[in-house]
Amino acid sequence: MEWQYESSVGSALPIVTTLRDLLLTGDEVRIVKGCLSGTMAYVFSTMNEDITFSEAVRQAAELDYAENDMREDLSGEDVKLKMVVLAREMGLDVSPEDVEVESLLPEGIAEKVYGGSLEENTAAMIEDLKALDGPMLERWKQAKADDCELRYKFLIDVASGKCKCSLEAVGRSEPLFRLRNNENLVAFETARYKTSPLIVKGAAAGPELAAAGMFADLLRLGRAYSSYQT
Repeated sequence: MEWQYESSVGSALPIVTTLRDLLLTGDEVRIVKGCLSGTMAYVFSTMNEDITFSEAVRQAAELDYAENDMREDLSGEDVKLKMVVLAREMGLDVSPEDVEVESLLPEGIAEKVYGGSLEENTAAMIEDLKALDGPMLERWKQAKADDCELRYKFLIDVASGKCKCSLEAVGRSEPLFRLRNNENLVAFETARYKTSPLIVKGAAAGPELAAAGMFADLLRLGRAYSSYQT
């Protein structure tokens, strides 16, 4: 029986499908990179000198872009697991502990036990995140001074097996520079797409898109099951 898990990586975006098609048609995938977190995309496309980091996170939670425990997003845990799915799809022997991850959370917030309701916990976390407003603003200002944008970027280098996700300043030549606040983006650099990467980009944040992605997976499963019955 076939497994379908497209929606586990990019909501309704055809990221796994595109990767499979490249591999099945004999292309050599060399580098896969981009942004796989709707929360991170929103936060770093929204924050500025007037909108603090913690306020941007609050807005992302209010829009249902963030996980119930937003630390899954801000620690890089969510992106890390998505990277493992893609890496294994390419035949790499990668486990979550092999991924180099930059967490945006200090240890005190990452390990804190919040004991209230979902709404109370979210409010308490955002209050704690205010301690990061100053440092994040400094990183934002430095990126702007270098004519860059802050993005939470992932990279899978097939040749070296290196898998990394971190907050980086990206320049105008990178596709992530123009990432919108509700988007995911994955760029495939391959033997065929060596002069210009194949890019899958689009809205990927919010419950409606997540539901659409899961429904598409169910439809694929239904078609696969039907084919086994003939």
